[in-house]
Amino acid sequence: MVEEQIMTIYTGTKGCLNSLEIGQVRKFLVELCTYLKTNKPQFQEIISSTKTFTEEAEALLKEAIQEQMDRFLLHEQA
Repeated sequence: MVEEQIMTIYTGTKGCLNSLEIGQVRKFLVELCTYLKTNKPQFQEIISSTKTFTEEAEALLKEAIQEQMDRFLLHEQA
């Protein structure tokens, strides 16, 4: 899906994965995708309805990345 591609490219190119070990990246991205669908469904709705990566979509994605990163790192350290 396009929104998953946007999520992956954005997360990688904005340096959001820099704090992870290489072996953690795939797991994080899978969990981020699930988190986005569950907690920020507006992200997918915006992308599919407008066919663009709007500022609102970017804000939702940034929030989701930060929230999921906090959860992910907490879980990985446990």
